Amino acid sequence: MPGQISLTREQYVESIRALMAAAEALATKYDMRQLTWQPLAGEGWSMLECLDHLTVSTGLTLDAIESAAGDARAGAGEFRSGGAPSEWFLKRLEPPPSKKVPAPASFRPRPTLNPEGVLPQFQQAMERTLALVRNSAGKDLNGVRYRNPVLPLIRFTAASGLLIIAAHGRRHLWQAEQVAKDADFPAA
Repeated sequence: MPGQISLTREQYVESIRALMAAAEALATKYDMRQLTWQPLAGEGWSMLECLDHLTVSTGLTLDAIESAAGDARAGAGEFRSGGAPSEWFLKRLEPPPSKKVPAPASFRPRPTLNPEGVLPQFQQAMERTLALVRNSAGKDLNGVRYRNPVLPLIRFTAASGLLIIAAHGRRHLWQAEQVAKDADFPAA
């Protein structure tokens, strides 16, 4: 199928580990004032808000995928995008974004953000993703669909959902890195 996106389980695990390493590097490179600084005169997301958004959205998405994964039949193989809608969606998630899309209310950073807890919570969400990959070994996640927590009428395959989590992570880690390039970004 032209345009299909696929990763082996090993490649997928490496992509999640790369997200974890990028988030750790971000948190190590900048101080708390820089990590919580919001661009666009306070209207844009801070670096930590980008990570919190990923934590929240990954958790809600994993809730749905885990439920569906329990119904997966035996099988193995690559995680593949499950057709044109998921391929279109995945391509638009990759950084740099071609269009800004507002986050649904349920996926927005929490208003009571605990700055010291953001990175550990993000890492836990990624570990939960890796645990799902491990626990579903021998199951065909391309053959089972989950109810999308944002667009309930659209049902992606569980494998597509995992690919979406990774692409979404790359998009918002890219966004977090762009915050430091703002002319008003505070110096260390």
